[in-house]
Order: sequence, then structure tokens, then C-alpha cells
Amino acid sequence: MIKKFRYIGFSLALFLTLGLLLSAMAQNEADPILSFYCRRAQETYGTRDPLERGLTFSYRARTYYMNISDKGEVTRLDSGIVDYYYSFGDLDSSQVIVKPERSQKPVDLWFYNVFADDYEFSFFPNDTGGADLAIGFDTRNANDTLPVGLTVIDRERFFLKQLYLHYPNKKYYKRFSRSFRLIEHQGYIFADSLVLVSAKQGVFITEHFRVETGISDITIYR
Repeated sequence: MIKKFRYIGFSLALFLTLGLLLSAMAQNEADPILSFYCRRAQETYGTRDPLERGLTFSYRARTYYMNISDKGEVTRLDSGIVDYYYSFGDLDSSQVIVKPERSQKPVDLWFYNVFADDYEFSFFPNDTGGADLAIGFDTRNANDTLPVGLTVIDRERFFLKQLYLHYPNKKYYKRFSRSFRLIEHQGYIFADSLVLVSAKQGVFITEHFRVETGISDITIYR
């Protein structure tokens, strides 16, 4: 049964704060405290990324594929379950446990180190001083194909906890965004879930999609 679904797309709160982030870029660009956190986050990513460290591991990905109408209703729902196996940091093989009814593109579950790219960073407005620290990032060129968005890192340990990516110049798409929630597992950072929201421009209509993936059964082989 198809259930009514409220189409929220990329976080509205993030869009509302992008203007504040951009206005803060210039004054924060030379901020030594901001530079410190960005540098430590970049270094921590390199030591905690299972691909960068060449680990051998596996996990299960359960994915829901949704077509969304202009009224925000799910018009088609499909799902699949796949086990992925990595050897020395590279995808070695995969096993389909539940096959979707129709052919679906593989979901890209890996996130890159935004702190290593040439971005303009800024502290998120109204920082509460809590355990989570939000840092915004934007490209220096409006026509850049890189995503912009927001990261949330652990203030004390510097590892990535959340990542919101918006692609303003993605070809063939009116809207494309990905949001990750991340967890620490045996000292390494893995995606815990991924939500992909897109609006693809067709000849006569715009097709809206939402893809939700959850990760479980992470196993590291020593």
C-alpha cells in the first residue's frame, strides 16, 4: 500500500541558514580557531576512514527507493538489501539479498573529506558550545560542480558525525542533495544512513525521487 509522504527534500533549515553562512565566510576565513578545527577534522578523517586505512570489512545496506508526486505523495515504493564486502579498502564483491522489482542504480554510500578541498568554511551561526560543532562550507566559484553544505563534527575528538551536501550545479538535475549520518565503529567512521533527494528534469515533467539507505551488520576482519 502506498502511503502519503510529506516531501521535505533537503533540510529547509539548512537552506534558510545558507545566507547567514555566506555572509560569515569573509570574516571567518582567517579565523585561527576555525582553521584549527578544519585542520584537525581533515587529519582525523584520514585516520578513521576505513577506505583510506585499507581495511577489510563488510556491511549490509537496506535501501528504499521512492518516486514522489508534485503533491508530496509516494507514487512508487521499491526496496532492496545488499551485502557489500571490501578488501584492503576496495570493494571486492556484493551479494544481493533482496532484489528491487526494477533495476536501480547502486547507492553511493561513501562520503569524501570536504575539509581537504578548496572550500570557504564558516562556523554555523548561534553555536551552542555543545559536543557537536557545525561548520558550513561553500565553493569559491558559483559555477563549481562541487557540493556545498554543512558538516557536524565532534568538538573534542574532531571526527565527522553528520554531513549535508547540496549540489547546485549537477547536470540534468533541478535539485540534488545527500545527507549522511555517521557512526564510530571500532575506531573507524562508517555511514549509518544516507538520504538522497533529487528532482530530475525530463522533457515535459520533473521527476522527484527520494532514496533512503540504512547500514547494519558492520564487520571488520582483522
